[in-house]
Amino acid sequence: MATAGICLSTRRVRYVVAPPVVPTFAPVPTQCIVGAAVTLAATPAGGTFSGPGVSNSRFDPAAAGTGTHTLTYSITDSLGCGTLSQQVVVNRLPVITPGRDTTLCADLRQPFQLRGYAPAGGVWSGTGVTAGGFFTPPNTGNRGGVFPLIYTVTQGPCQATATRTVVLAPVSSQDVGLNLPECAAAPRYAGLAPFDCPLSPVLLAPHATYRWDFGDGSEPSTAAEPTHRYTQPGTYRVTLTARYGNCEVLTGFSPVEVGDVFMPNIITPNGDATNQAFQPRFSCRPASLEVYTRWGQRVYQTNNYHNNWDAAGLPDGIYYYQLRDADDRRAKGWVEVRR
Repeated sequence: MATAGICLSTRRVRYVVAPPVVPTFAPVPTQCIVGAAVTLAATPAGGTFSGPGVSNSRFDPAAAGTGTHTLTYSITDSLGCGTLSQQVVVNRLPVITPGRDTTLCADLRQPFQLRGYAPAGGVWSGTGVTAGGFFTPPNTGNRGGVFPLIYTVTQGPCQATATRTVVLAPVSSQDVGLNLPECAAAPRYAGLAPFDCPLSPVLLAPHATYRWDFGDGSEPSTAAEPTHRYTQPGTYRVTLTARYGNCEVLTGFSPVEVGDVFMPNIITPNGDATNQAFQPRFSCRPASLEVYTRWGQRVYQTNNYHNNWDAAGLPDGIYYYQLRDADDRRAKGWVEVRR
């Protein structure tokens, strides 16, 4: 169409209006602040998730923090577009008070109800305790014990625990064994001077105090598990005064027998069953032995000596030895072989 002095033209433009898309967004249940990240799901696929704590289609409760959060799913393509949101609640952990630790003396063995814990509604677990918190002291053979009791509270998706400790003090006693390793080279002794003696109480418990008397006139120790060096051979009586709360426990240990180092300078391997082999009291630890003639020729060597060298096949005379134990204690000297 044309008119005088005016030029007009027409063009048809076609607009396509995409229909709205109604996505679905799988509900996310209430989460706990310490819970693992959850995978978000929605349809149709190909959209984008957004909101606090959202990354790569996953929702992390710890990153979002406690509270109520809005998560959104958005999708736009050639066929349509749409968004859908939902709210997710992240709960904090319940705050638990398990009550004060308890110490029972040797003469206090009656069952009792635990008190002072909060919030109510939790469950107890551990040795000697019922779910409701009724504690019956176990039989420890008078040696006492340390019993951690766990209080568990569940609130929605959150579960928290706290520990309360019950200490049963041992009874006072005498001649308690020290549980020292045997001195294979001299079984009658705990060790050979200088001897480092490791000590441990009958019961090692939190918040207990200790006072050790080593029986050799040295200063007492307040360490829980001291190692004391006996520099001289002798018989020593170790005593311990331990305090567990208001309970005082006195323990007397079996005597500590400390032997002297003895290096024989003669053996008589003549078949009379006396002094047949070289048997030094050198160390309680495994030791090596080397034996040489006076001219430096090695005639015997072992990395684990058992006090059994008897100069078999060798003439009488003077031989020189070197001993070295697993702690690098060393000794050398000479021994005469006389049949």
